[in-house]
Amino acid sequence: MDWSSIQVGTWWPVLPGIVAAVVLLVYWNRRKGALFPDVNLLGDTAIAGGLLDRLPVIIGVIMLILLVMALMDISTTRSVVVNKNARDFLVVVDTSRSMRENTSLLRTQFKTTFPRRAGLYSGQVEDPSTIPEIARYELARESLLTFISALNKDEDRAELIYFNSQVYLMSGFTSNFGFLKEQLDNMDPYVTYGTNIRWALEKGLDMLERYPSRNRQAVILLTDAEARNTEHLQTQLDRLEKLDVSFYLLWITSDVAEVSDQAREFLRVSRTIGSVYTIADMAKGTLDEAMKEIGKLENYSYDEVRHERIDLSEYIYTIARWLMLFWILLIATLYHPASSVAFSGKN
Repeated sequence: MDWSSIQVGTWWPVLPGIVAAVVLLVYWNRRKGALFPDVNLLGDTAIAGGLLDRLPVIIGVIMLILLVMALMDISTTRSVVVNKNARDFLVVVDTSRSMRENTSLLRTQFKTTFPRRAGLYSGQVEDPSTIPEIARYELARESLLTFISALNKDEDRAELIYFNSQVYLMSGFTSNFGFLKEQLDNMDPYVTYGTNIRWALEKGLDMLERYPSRNRQAVILLTDAEARNTEHLQTQLDRLEKLDVSFYLLWITSDVAEVSDQAREFLRVSRTIGSVYTIADMAKGTLDEAMKEIGKLENYSYDEVRHERIDLSEYIYTIARWLMLFWILLIATLYHPASSVAFSGKN
């Protein structure tokens, strides 16, 4: 506790306290014999017993001073070291049209949290929710929901970005996971043409640089694109490495055996700065397993010094109340007029 940081919220109780003290002092000196007849007994006490005989008066004065102090809203600060296990996850999700591709998982086999509102990858359908197969983006959304729900809402934060030919910042870093769930529910309209990984990473890294944090930070890129390792994309990957944040690429593919040269190069570069998870069959729950493993890998803690306000007035008021109780007991028993002669030394 830092006693040098004691603060007084208000000084007005001092004024009535001073007025009351002056009035009592005047009455004490002028009319103590009439108003306080038992005080005459104090003149006959021995010096050693003087404090004991005056104990009710002393306690009464202390009690009044404490009551005035309790009304002054006195406080101080205390430094507390708190161990935090806080993490920031930047989740960048591919919402290109290819994410509409159906998986082998049927809707009768797995109940999704959100209804499907985006159509087929190719072809037309009047009601997307009647499509028997579950799309890639639907399973990705379910995995993200599970991942976010497992975070610690008191310390962890997440940021959500969608991208196709455009980049959409759905949420900055937040621990309001209910809001993030709403953004996942609204994913369907964004599942459309185009894939621009470079812009998506650029937008996300801009946010990391703009709002630095002591939390452990990680970037999760979920995509099914065979991105070409262009000079612009390499620039963003270099930025990511310099920021000293973890990087996880969740790469969704339907054919691991046949990987294009541009995809192979993109995966190679990604492995140099982070971890790559190949999701070959989303219907088997491999994406869920990858997200769960990322959560375990990003276990991090640090000590944070917090300054807490201590309301001293509350403690002072408690002491004053106990003194008042003690004072009343003294006046009603040992210092009652009937027994006060015993302290005077007279027979």
